Order: sequence, then C-alpha cells, then structure tokens
Amino acid sequence: MSRFRIPEALVNSYHAFVILVGLAFLTALVWPEPPVAGGVLEALMRGPFFLDAVAFLLGILALHVGEAEHGFEQAAPPRRALRLGARVLLGIALILPFLIVHRVEAGGGWGQLVLVVLFLFAYGLFWSLVGHAAAEKVKSDGLRFFVKYGGLIVFTFLPIVFGLPLSPFPVLAGLWEGTLTGAVGLLLYVAVDLGALGWWLWTRRA
Repeated sequence: MSRFRIPEALVNSYHAFVILVGLAFLTALVWPEPPVAGGVLEALMRGPFFLDAVAFLLGILALHVGEAEHGFEQAAPPRRALRLGARVLLGIALILPFLIVHRVEAGGGWGQLVLVVLFLFAYGLFWSLVGHAAAEKVKSDGLRFFVKYGGLIVFTFLPIVFGLPLSPFPVLAGLWEGTLTGAVGLLLYVAVDLGALGWWLWTRRA
C-alpha cells in the first residue's frame, strides 16, 4: 500500500494549491463586470484568468511533487512514474469542483472541460518530471530553486512572445475555444511526456 502514500512534504503543498486556486476562482467569480466594454484587465479577469492561474499554480505543485518523489522511498522508475502521475492527478482532482463550476459560469461544454483536464494532467506531469530531474541532478538548493522556478516562468511567459504553444495560457484558451493552438499544445505536451518517460525508463532499465 506504500505506493498510495503521500510524502509528508506534499501535504502543505496540496493545501496551499487548493486554497490559492479557490482564491483565484472567487476573484474571477466576483470581479465586477463593467456596464460597457472594459479594458485589458477586465477582459482577463472575466475571461481566461482562472484557468491561467490554475495552470501556473499546478506547475508549482508539480515541481514540488517531482522533488518530493525523488526523496520518497526507493522504487523502480516505472513505479516512480506512476506515483508522479497519480500525485499530479490528485492535485487536479482536488480542484475539480472549481473547474466544474467554472465550466457552468463560463458557458463551456463538457468536452471542453475534459480537454482542459487532459492538458492540465500532461502539463503537470511534465513539470513533475522537471522537479524530479532537478532534485536528482542539481545538488545546490539555491541553483535548484532558480532552475525550477526560473524554468517555469520562462516556459510560461516567453513562448507567448513568439506565438508558440508551449505556454499553457494560449493552449488553454485554444482548447476552450476549439482552435488549432489548443490541439497542438495538448499533443505537444503529451508527446514530450511520452518521450521523457520513455527515455527515463530506457536509461534506467535493469
């Protein structure tokens, strides 16, 4: 049954994740809608803000998951990979009620919600692998902090400048609106996850 245990270090991470997602949800929900067309801030807060906040916070949680898994019990790589996926999925499950209510508030369909959840899982798994790799390869705490969170910030914001579907923001918007960007971004992260997992399992095979 140890495979289902959660590292003690992650308990506070899950709590903080749910609380911050809840605050983002309430902020988006109660943000006043202007009687006439508002500016950029109003468009953001009444539009993609909540899903964007979920993705960014999930990236942080996933980094914690990967680092905690590195120091949690000895296990073969396939079992570690399953635990990473399960713990990312747990984080998404904890905030699923917020996502469901958001779907209703935003007038989206169930298909859109399923695609968003699939992307969040692929995105979270990617960053959990990054967190695990950073814990293994970077021994300096300060440098590891910079690599993890600096990488998350760069991959979140820099691709937007070049119009690349690496940032979760345009991908989530594309999935919600049914555009090609969303589909490409989802497939890209699934492919990267499969490639990284395949390489990891191949190089660590007995």
